[in-house]
Amino acid sequence: MPGVTAAPAPAPVAGRRLGVVLLFGQALAGLAVGVLWWALTRHPAPWVVGEPVVTSSAVYPIARDGVFAVLTGLVGLAAAGVVLTRGRGRPVPALGTALAGALASALLALGVGGSLPPSDPGDVAHVTVHAGIVLLVQPFVVAAAVALVTLVDALWHWARTD
Repeated sequence: MPGVTAAPAPAPVAGRRLGVVLLFGQALAGLAVGVLWWALTRHPAPWVVGEPVVTSSAVYPIARDGVFAVLTGLVGLAAAGVVLTRGRGRPVPALGTALAGALASALLALGVGGSLPPSDPGDVAHVTVHAGIVLLVQPFVVAAAVALVTLVDALWHWARTD
């Protein structure tokens, strides 16, 4: 058809590079999150366990799970930003790679944080996740942020068309 041009196909190298960034970048972030999570929750500070400060160790599992969810959620937001800004040419592979990287990142953070001393699960200062569902926070944040921004963008363009 005259006058109709197709958008140029994205370069395969750029797509692979984005996949590497989304997968291995989040994995490296997971290692850092694991160390940070361990440092913040080994002996939780008063701002982590809430007010009034309860001296019982019963609040530690809740604080540890909450800090883990917040830290992995922040990494998930960063990954969603990369998908939204760099993955426009190939959105489905970018999102799939980001979700795989998010799950790998959360598992690595759990492994690193749980393996640092004290590693005896009976010790009160042992850092671990008690509610396993927090491992899915990072992939959920990636998927929800990408879906929400994509929906708003589609509605914006739909409303602006004649």
